[in-house]
Amino acid sequence: MGRRSFGIGRGDRGSGALKLAPLLLVALGAISISAFASADARRVVGDCTKSQLHPRTIVVACADDNLELTKLQWSSFGGADAYAHGDYYANDCTPNCAAGKFHSYPVKLVASAAKLCPDHFDDYQLATVTFTHARPPGQKSASEKLSLSCPIP
Repeated sequence: MGRRSFGIGRGDRGSGALKLAPLLLVALGAISISAFASADARRVVGDCTKSQLHPRTIVVACADDNLELTKLQWSSFGGADAYAHGDYYANDCTPNCAAGKFHSYPVKLVASAAKLCPDHFDDYQLATVTFTHARPPGQKSASEKLSLSCPIP
């Protein structure tokens, strides 16, 4: 019987896997870079005009600035959900919003539902706040869902 060739460079036998190896490495590299870029691209619009990483403040009511999440300290950021604690800082609008006073309420925050915005970042679009102590007057639930937006140009 003839010899079997298992060596490199001896015809096509055994070299198919070696030809595919560089393609496999390129594909795995692209997947890794893509996954890293996606996680790094998740941000939140803190000041209404630009996407940010780990903002200390998120202005929720961009039109009149009557609601902010302030003093934010992030324990996790960039994944499907981001976690922080800080203050729900709201105007009581009594007797009206122009004459109202601001009050702070401690909260835990979960930012989620990232969406690709025109600035090419995945910005979290939902903030779920859970009041950890006192709540604003009229706030019946211990938690509230707040809509976040893409940057305002």
